[in-house]
Amino acid sequence: MKLRQLRVFLSVAEQGSLHGAARALCLTQPAVTVTIRELEKTLGVPLVVRSVNGVALTEYGVLFQRRARMLVNDVRHIHEELSAMLNGAGGEVAVSVSSAVACALLPEAFAQFRAQNPDTSVTVRELSLPAALRALRDGDTDFAVAMGTADTQWPDFVEQRKIMSVPLLVVARQGHPLAQARSISKLHGAEWLLPCEPGDDIDKGFSAYFHSLGLSAPSRIMRCQALAPAVALIAKTDVICVATQQTFQLEMKRRRIRELKIHESLPDMDVYVVQRQERPLTSAASRFLSCVEEAAMR
Repeated sequence: MKLRQLRVFLSVAEQGSLHGAARALCLTQPAVTVTIRELEKTLGVPLVVRSVNGVALTEYGVLFQRRARMLVNDVRHIHEELSAMLNGAGGEVAVSVSSAVACALLPEAFAQFRAQNPDTSVTVRELSLPAALRALRDGDTDFAVAMGTADTQWPDFVEQRKIMSVPLLVVARQGHPLAQARSISKLHGAEWLLPCEPGDDIDKGFSAYFHSLGLSAPSRIMRCQALAPAVALIAKTDVICVATQQTFQLEMKRRRIRELKIHESLPDMDVYVVQRQERPLTSAASRFLSCVEEAAMR
């Protein structure tokens, strides 16, 4: 099995057609077809099903796609690290972060890293925890810095460690009809915006918090992972949001979003560094992680 074959297969899976893969790779369609057939012969299983609408992956193809992506990314990381060692600089880092983490740690960590590594390419992706775990599994990111709780169920292929806790606030736009509310019970009937996916640990923790106060979970909940649309929704509508103190100070306060001074205390959220087990970080990624950890300790 050759690396070239893996790249051709991954392009076919991404493009959804042999013609699209050939165009993306600057190959002929017959060459792509031959490569896929060679792979299927080597593996002894069908990887794709052809139809008038293109190609679809078989169940074997879905599994092989995940493994092939990991292999291709691992080879890319090897090339990057060897090149950085040879040239004494450069390299690449890919990091996945939640929006709250981006506000709390990223500016300081990146500034420190860039001062020490002026030639290193850095890619930051804002992802939910489930999406970040998928990126780690597939080798698309070096490590993730994500929000979690003591009850978070981590998959077996990762190792994680808590690096800090961040306080939470309840916020709403200036002039919100419930701006003078001082109790969670007064906000129960409002529409809430949560920075999470349905059913994830933050979502479950939100419901558990209301239950701990003897209340049912609010029935009107909007979930939005991306920071920019979330801030716009809070600033221009009557949604109420749970946000970290850092996100509020850096991104919300200047948009005339205000903290609601409720009497009940909110639980802190924990921030974790998450890595794939048995996959050492590249030198560049290790240096960036050190900057993140130092920022968390300040």
